[in-house]
Amino acid sequence: MASFFRTVDNRIKLSSLLSIPDVSDVHTMNKITSGELNRLVTHEDAPEALQPLGHLLSHIFKPFKVPLPHVSELQIPLKKIIHPNEHVRSQYHGLSPDSLVPLYDIKTSTWNWDLPVTPPGGGLDSDTSGSSHSAPASQDPEDAESTTYEEIFASFMNALAGWLSASQPLLESECYATRTWSTANAHKALPGSKIKRKPDLVLSDDVTAKWGNIRVSGELTHSPYKPAMRLGKAADTHAYLMMSEKPWRRFALILSFTNAYHHLRVLLYDHSGGVVSTHFNIYQQPDLFSHIIAVINFGNLECVGYDSTILFTKHVSPPLSKNIHEYRPIKNIPRHSSSADPATSTSESLDEMLGSQDPSSDDNLESAVSDGSGSDDDLESVVSDDSGSEERLTDPENAHEGNSNESTMQMEESPSSLPPVQPTMVSSAPLLSLASQIPQDLTESISSVTPHPSQFPYSVHSPEPCGKIRVGDAMYIIKRILSASRGLVGRGSICYLASLGDEDFIIKDHWVLGKRDDVILNEIEMMRLMQGVPGVPELVDYWLVTTSDGKVDITRNYRKKECRSTKGTSRTHVRLVLKPCARPLHMFRMLKEFVRAIRDIVNIQRAAMEDRKILHCDCSLNNAMILDDLDLSKGFLIDWEFAVRITADNRYPIGGTGTVPFMSRMLLSQVSLLQQQVIAEAEQKKLMSAQKSKSKKAPAMKTPKTSSDSIALPISHVVQTFSDDLESLFFIFAWVCIKFCGPNGAVRQEHVPNSLLDRWTSLDLASCAAFKITFFANPLDEQRLLNEFHPYFKPLIPLAKDWCAALKDNMVHPVTFDAILDVLNSHLDELCDDEELQTTVTMLKESAATLNSLKRVASLSLPMPKRRKSEDSEAETSE
Repeated sequence: MASFFRTVDNRIKLSSLLSIPDVSDVHTMNKITSGELNRLVTHEDAPEALQPLGHLLSHIFKPFKVPLPHVSELQIPLKKIIHPNEHVRSQYHGLSPDSLVPLYDIKTSTWNWDLPVTPPGGGLDSDTSGSSHSAPASQDPEDAESTTYEEIFASFMNALAGWLSASQPLLESECYATRTWSTANAHKALPGSKIKRKPDLVLSDDVTAKWGNIRVSGELTHSPYKPAMRLGKAADTHAYLMMSEKPWRRFALILSFTNAYHHLRVLLYDHSGGVVSTHFNIYQQPDLFSHIIAVINFGNLECVGYDSTILFTKHVSPPLSKNIHEYRPIKNIPRHSSSADPATSTSESLDEMLGSQDPSSDDNLESAVSDGSGSDDDLESVVSDDSGSEERLTDPENAHEGNSNESTMQMEESPSSLPPVQPTMVSSAPLLSLASQIPQDLTESISSVTPHPSQFPYSVHSPEPCGKIRVGDAMYIIKRILSASRGLVGRGSICYLASLGDEDFIIKDHWVLGKRDDVILNEIEMMRLMQGVPGVPELVDYWLVTTSDGKVDITRNYRKKECRSTKGTSRTHVRLVLKPCARPLHMFRMLKEFVRAIRDIVNIQRAAMEDRKILHCDCSLNNAMILDDLDLSKGFLIDWEFAVRITADNRYPIGGTGTVPFMSRMLLSQVSLLQQQVIAEAEQKKLMSAQKSKSKKAPAMKTPKTSSDSIALPISHVVQTFSDDLESLFFIFAWVCIKFCGPNGAVRQEHVPNSLLDRWTSLDLASCAAFKITFFANPLDEQRLLNEFHPYFKPLIPLAKDWCAALKDNMVHPVTFDAILDVLNSHLDELCDDEELQTTVTMLKESAATLNSLKRVASLSLPMPKRRKSEDSEAETSE
């Protein structure tokens, strides 16, 4: 039997929810992220002599090979020191502004920059994220009024990076995207998230910073570093936002300046938790500090957590799954006015984009030494308009040396652009004929260029390729992102629609819990056992993803030591290639197809149990699909990662507990009980610690967050059977009938207040279990569910009633496959077959009306031809 490791406790992570809780206040989000990282953050000890940067940074900075000058060799024009300290004013008074002076003073062990050392305003450091830090007292009064600590640090780090590149030309070949630290969002929240966070320092991949393009962020505080301090909680949330908006990242990095801004720590967050480097004194260890800044500014993007085996040829955002009720159907975006060929512009490499720049010029160096607080226009001198739209897959230095390592990939010529997508789904011969009559010069008016990739999750259209992804030795073209999980700790699953040659595939990119082959390859083994069962995807290929050094990417590699509390939390990066391609269940085209697909999934589960003795264990909305066949569409069940071989006692170690909104009452009750036991044990430990404390008023213990050597809890087991998966299918059915308003993924526009579905989605599993148990026991709740059905799904209310009745006693008397199949088949026969025809007619009418309006507009805009005199005379003669 395949076994599974579990994390430190039995709490459910954010990635177990279909949609992230609607959290907009910072305090609540900090609490959630800190709880998710409970005892999963490892702190490094003092580094050894052979690894002055420590284990973490030595490992992730391995691709960076450029030798750096000592800081004592860095010379900077006096006029470039934007914020001189008292030493500079007295030592170099009277020198020409163009005179070269050292950036670091060896005798005094200080930087020749007026870096802050006192708390903001000269008082106690409040550590309030996003608060304004006034300038040091040594600043000129006029400058001090308009300069903040963040701006001083940004200008200093930009100056250091600029003059490192001036002293070492090889750094210019390592430049990726922008390289300017900015404080533009130190006092205003970054856009794109309801969680209003204001990072002090930002190094982004684009001129305008957003959570999806931040390479590294930084936070400043005068207080000593403590894991539970507000700075640490803010960093947790920053990392969560960065990983959620770009889920294909391997990890996120955050710089933490503490202890009177003398100590720098690098915080790494990945799908197993976090690692905190040892602290570096930026005054006493200037060369190590400059090395860190150089790698972050100029190093391979793999050094800051980007995946070197995946490339996006344009800016891509993950599907907006945070609040599924806010999802909107595909909408084309207008084409930007440009004389350039769009197909050519999307295939430009980053080398070509940056090739026209001369970063070594004085003008660019002056821009690099800016304080980072200016407007977007101020940054445009450093990076071209489109330089942030691509991510590089190859290390330029390695490419120059002819390195043929398999993990590095050369940018191939972008495939030819596909025709513009049409505004409606063209699926019938008459509609195709009608669409073909649209004049070519009017195509731009009715359908713009292929939409932005973030706009076509689950789209029925065929967008142009937006990137490439490697699986072993094969390079697949990414067509779209189908789904992406959000959260810090967890699988980090992303599903891509990709192609190789003329064939389409699904690529599942995820982080599997465990290090042993029998654990990380469990899904592969299960799919081999399920081979030949209708409705189960075929495994084409798989790959344990490697980094640039050819080693398998395992989160354990980032950690030098493994504490008891982090044992069993390591994850391995795995990619699967599957076929055939299918649609998500909510992309059904008619009600009968929707119900039929659910019926087919029941049959798949039955075949898995009876014929192959396998239990799926993770039936959710994202795993239920529809496969288009030549004669009739069929249900399809994917994601067999947590499938198990059925045992005699039906007891299995907790591995994949499923997605919370769709978990059965029995499974929720068991896991919530384990969760309550863990909470009770933690409270007992707090009480004992408070009693042992000598202080009368012992402070309340905060979430420990750091790893510990406490004895790991024993592996918990739950009883799970096929009846739990059958109950999960009902919750999937209810979710679609409430959250959607029609076929083809049409999302319900109006929000249902205090919906039953909201009660079924919570990190408090006990309340979820109680709500679901009450739902089946209370007739009023059943009626409430039916009232929440969108009017489009009203024909399915009789099915919902019978299904509820069949599941009412499922916790005591497990429901059978025959009982559920009888319910589904009886109602399936009563659903009409002409809905698809009606949909096609409606589409034809709408397309015809659109075409006629466009023709009228075209006739009004075109000049009328002048009539010839001969035609006029002929007309008069005829009269």
